[in-house]
Amino acid sequence: MKKAALVEFNSYHDECLYSQIKFLKDSGYEVTLIISQQIFERAHEYLQLVDDTVIYPKNSQKRFLNRIAFITRLYRLVGKKRIQTIVFNTASSRLEVILLSHLLRRKAHLFGILHNLKKVNHSFSQKLINKAIKHFFVLNDFLLDSVPLKDNSIKIKSFYPIFFPEYGNSLPAKPKDEVWISIPGKLDFGRRDYYLVAEALEKMPIKNDLKILILGSTYPSDPKNKEFLEYLEAHNLLNYFITFEHFLENDAFHGYLKNSDYILIPLRSVGDNYAKYKIMGSYNLAFGYGINLISPQDIQHIQDMVSHSLFYKDAIELSEIFTKISNGEISKKDYVSEKWSFEEQKNRYVNFLESNQ
Repeated sequence: MKKAALVEFNSYHDECLYSQIKFLKDSGYEVTLIISQQIFERAHEYLQLVDDTVIYPKNSQKRFLNRIAFITRLYRLVGKKRIQTIVFNTASSRLEVILLSHLLRRKAHLFGILHNLKKVNHSFSQKLINKAIKHFFVLNDFLLDSVPLKDNSIKIKSFYPIFFPEYGNSLPAKPKDEVWISIPGKLDFGRRDYYLVAEALEKMPIKNDLKILILGSTYPSDPKNKEFLEYLEAHNLLNYFITFEHFLENDAFHGYLKNSDYILIPLRSVGDNYAKYKIMGSYNLAFGYGINLISPQDIQHIQDMVSHSLFYKDAIELSEIFTKISNGEISKKDYVSEKWSFEEQKNRYVNFLESNQ
């Protein structure tokens, strides 16, 4: 039987694991999942799909000697289980990735996901990883030629981890007359501009059917968040928002998302980070559930956005979009391409693995 391991030492990027597990299992692989304890504690929706799970304990992540001991254990495990294919779910930066990839470079076929291309040509740690791993995935087609690679021995392929577990949905039904526009993630001014949304709402006629869902905790004890919530109340805008004071469990998060009409990316401008080097998590949530996006114009060079997004340049244009949506004056852009199918994405992923062994 073909054997593969998925490896994630970090406490994040686990949103990419489920799709890969499904691709591999559907293609006849025995799958070993190697993940941090932080991910393990929230991975109950898909742990039963893999054949073996190895946990990177929190106490082993903090001490240098413990980190080395864990990598040594993994090296022996790969040899003992005769795992032929290793995919590093985050193939950058960490000492563990550098060490394990170099130990296994002649023992297994190594692949990795590049989540950020900014340092691919210049980072010393990435150059070390690139000596051991020569085949990488990126998470959108536009990243294939976004940054010219200086190392000609590297091959890159895109795939979209846009499939999610089935969650039980015990949420209240969405009222038929409401339009839900969701902003995935906690209230975080370091990542999103919520005052842009408030400004857009203030510029439009009152629309009681329009709801903005912030799909994550508002952390009202945070001074910036508290100030924003008070601003909404003072300007009579709270009625437009559906918010949550506490962490949203996966079933609730995905339940609200699936019932949403649009996903909003609230930013006045987008720098090179998202224009050239990486994707936003909202992209794959939208693609996975076939939801149209409302996006800043700085990313309209991305073909997927052109096909499935409405664009704005400022609060005035965002307000106009809100008004037209509420009035039923905008038609949604359907996801009709085979690109979004499970078979297409599985074949992209597995064919790249198997053609480079």
